[in-house]
Amino acid sequence: MKEYVRTKLIFTGTPETLNLLMQKLAVSDGSVPLSFAAVLPINEAGMEDSWGVPSEPEELDSILYRNGTILEYSFDTPEKTPLPVLQKLAELYPDYHMTVRYASEDYGENCGIYESAAGTNELVFQQPEDPLIFACEIWDVDPDEEMQERMINFNEE
Repeated sequence: MKEYVRTKLIFTGTPETLNLLMQKLAVSDGSVPLSFAAVLPINEAGMEDSWGVPSEPEELDSILYRNGTILEYSFDTPEKTPLPVLQKLAELYPDYHMTVRYASEDYGENCGIYESAAGTNELVFQQPEDPLIFACEIWDVDPDEEMQERMINFNEE
């Protein structure tokens, strides 16, 4: 069974600048809020070599909130986060503060935070302080319930 990684891509700005960014990142007909191919074209080696993942996300949500000052995209990809696409976004849009929070569905093993401050185009990695709690937040899972489940599974082994 494939393990998925949930990525939350967050831009901070003004309502005007974020609305403009939403338009730039969306497919021209508006059917898809963010296209990896529009950000980083596929090279001859294929999608995985270009994007770090084998395909576009099957489902991708976007939301503009906090009075239009935060734009968040949320999507799942097989096994890892699409780091080359995210790095390209940081290069293309250095005027935005960009944060990437990702976690695999194993809750704590494959997770982290990348951040680029406005005015820079470099993503800086940070390890979450408590990977289990961090991953549970990304997947909207109660950490106490997850710990209980792990204890039950451990005791059954």
